[in-house]
Parts: sequence; C-alpha cells; structure tokens
Amino acid sequence: MVWTGTVLAVPGLVDGKSAVKSLRAYHAVDRICDAGKLTAFRGKYKMVDNYPLEHAGRSEAMDVMRCYALMKRTPGDSDTTDYATLDVRVELHKAVDSVPEFAALRQYFEQQKYEITTVPGLGEEAYLAYGDEPTSTDKSFHDINYYLQVRDGGMTYSLYWTDNYQVGKNHTLDRETVRKAMLDDTRDMLKAIGGA
Repeated sequence: MVWTGTVLAVPGLVDGKSAVKSLRAYHAVDRICDAGKLTAFRGKYKMVDNYPLEHAGRSEAMDVMRCYALMKRTPGDSDTTDYATLDVRVELHKAVDSVPEFAALRQYFEQQKYEITTVPGLGEEAYLAYGDEPTSTDKSFHDINYYLQVRDGGMTYSLYWTDNYQVGKNHTLDRETVRKAMLDDTRDMLKAIGGA
C-alpha cells in the first residue's frame, strides 16, 4: 500500500518518459568534430597526427557522439612545444530527463572549487567551469582545466579543454582566448547536429 501511494504521488518514478525533453532538431552524426570543424582551436594549435579520434553510438535510449583530440603549439618566443587536449561529448537523451544529471554535474564542479561562469545565449542553460591547480609537489607545474557544459532540451554537450604550464618557464593561452575558442567551436558543432 505504501508503494502504491508513492507511485500515485510521484508518477515519474514509473512513467520515466513523462519527463523526457524534446531533442528538437538535434541528431547524431558519425564525426562531430569534422562536422563542426574546430576552426577556432585549429587556428591556435596544430592537430597531432591521427587525431581527432571520433566515435558515435546509437541506441533507443540515447545517442552518443565523442571526439578526442591531442594538439600542440610551439610559442613564437620558445623552442618548447606545448600540448593540450580537447574532449567533446554529446548525448541525445531519448528515455530520461537530462535536467537532474546536468544540475548534479554543476554541483560537482562547485564542490571541487571550480570557478563557474554562466554562459548566456547558448542552449537552455550553459556554464563554463575553470580550474588551475598544481600538478605535483612542485607547485610550479600547473594543469588548467576548462569545461563548457550545455543543455538544450534532451541534448547535453560537454567540451573539456586542458593545458599545462610551468611558472616562469612556459605559458599557455590566456583565459579569454580559450573561452572564445570554446564558444565559437561549440556553436559550430551544435549547428552541425541541428542546433539553431
């Protein structure tokens, strides 16, 4: 009897499709980074041979697209080659509501003390999470992590960009340059899969 009362009070526990968000015009493609071009990042870094690596999977519950790239940049004032990685993941949720998990991911970044900035005009909700922290006992080595998260209906998108530097030895792109590249390439990729 208690179980019946719970079902009546929270029908979404049984009828999961009642909360599914529309996918609108979003659709899966086999090679999302090729479709989206990565023009902004390719203008700053050179793609390492055999990259990007791209995969797509389709099922009744969810379509997933993924792209992983290793890139390198040789600063004009240095002989050092800097490497960075880019990881894109897009999920088209057909069977469940993506909103609670999207909110939980933001809470995770907040708990990890990332700097969170809301990004207006991108999907229904979007934010950029940024973290810069030492990589080891030598505090001069730093990893820089950027996560751009977007939700638009049942589509969720993540672009993860990471780079590194050593204080006083080499440098990385400034934050505004990275932010702009992430936004520009994201808009191109979302448009390539049916976004406005």
